[in-house]
Amino acid sequence: MQVALETGADVVICGRTTDTAIIAALPLSRGDHAGAAWHGAKIAECGALCSTHPMTGSIMVDFDQTGFTVEAMAETALCTPHSVSAHMLYENSDPFQLFEPGGHLDVRGARYQALDARRVRVEGSKWVPGAYTVKLEGARAAGYQTTILAVLRDPHYVAHARDWVAGLTAFLHGEISRRMGLAAKDYTLEFRLIGVDAALGAMESRQGLPAEVGVLGIVTADSQAKASEIGKLINPFVLHHPLTPDEELPTFAFPYSPATTDRGALYEFALNHVMRLEDPMSAFRLTVTEVPDARR
Repeated sequence: MQVALETGADVVICGRTTDTAIIAALPLSRGDHAGAAWHGAKIAECGALCSTHPMTGSIMVDFDQTGFTVEAMAETALCTPHSVSAHMLYENSDPFQLFEPGGHLDVRGARYQALDARRVRVEGSKWVPGAYTVKLEGARAAGYQTTILAVLRDPHYVAHARDWVAGLTAFLHGEISRRMGLAAKDYTLEFRLIGVDAALGAMESRQGLPAEVGVLGIVTADSQAKASEIGKLINPFVLHHPLTPDEELPTFAFPYSPATTDRGALYEFALNHVMRLEDPMSAFRLTVTEVPDARR
């Protein structure tokens, strides 16, 4: 980013980079304090999230030779030493260090001083140079998905939702094999119980009895046609499958019709690599284009 700014460009279009680097580039190119540039950029990357009213939008950061000053722009928002320092925890596992290409930011010596009710002055941040690295990421299509959603409200089924899903899953695998001739390796079928353990699954430690449970079924196969067909096959069973063989068929609720939704392609990470560069620009090209003034 610094190299691009040095060309005098008014607009820079680039590939994915860190939010912090985009902001830090300008004060760094002007010779401001490196620790302040990186720290202030980290604070500024999400605007008013570093203020007492996070959703108010914008802030102003003034960089200089010894530090930076941050001020919220909305009349209802204030920047305080607490709100500004706390932002080092945003999307960062360490509140005192932030690793970026070319080194890391160390704020253990940073001092946060309230200049008034709206502004905070920060000094003492340190930039520690290191190896310049670039993260390489890549994704590939991992299949196609169809989902189905049902809602359990009968207290008997709500209380035994996990058992019901286990029985339903085993039954459906048998039906898919018998009717479609698919082996287990040809698709995946999972159910997530919203209100029970949808986020953590087997790791869920909190127990309780909700009034209702959402049952989200996710089918993944190597083609959308196959995933869609499995979705159609399981539809009536998600709606009517009994908890035990000797019970009457239940009827659950579908929040919309048709009950299945084709999600299209599913992608997964296929590349996650850190590349070390001796020269930050050795892996990139810089092109400068002059656009004529349309008013002339």
